[in-house]
Amino acid sequence: MLLGLVLIVGEMIGTSLPGNRSDKTVSSSISTPVDFFSQEFASSADIVPVSGLAMGGLSDTLLKSNVWNTLLDYERNQNCIDVISKAITVAEINEAGSFWIEDWTVIACGKTEVFKIKFTPDPVGGTLYSIIP
Repeated sequence: MLLGLVLIVGEMIGTSLPGNRSDKTVSSSISTPVDFFSQEFASSADIVPVSGLAMGGLSDTLLKSNVWNTLLDYERNQNCIDVISKAITVAEINEAGSFWIEDWTVIACGKTEVFKIKFTPDPVGGTLYSIIP
């Protein structure tokens, strides 16, 4: 009985931690410390491998995986399942460290598209991202 109570409380704590939120919007929070002077942002969560994803950008594999899945969901909603990652490049870094923008180039159903992804530190921890026009 005590073990059951510990498991329930542990799950409640786990889902309330920053980076464990599952929003159904374009924005997402990943537990990633922000350090614009490092080569790659680190994540405290497990790394999720993404095969076929272009190299580049500042975020780690977990954050890239989440962005990629968001882009795939967007393309699926456009009735396109043939999506290839071609390039990820840093387009802008805010000097104050409040955001950075990456251009994600994909070929979706034979058409080249460039998505601008804005990454912003989350005040409660982690990194938010959004697709900007």
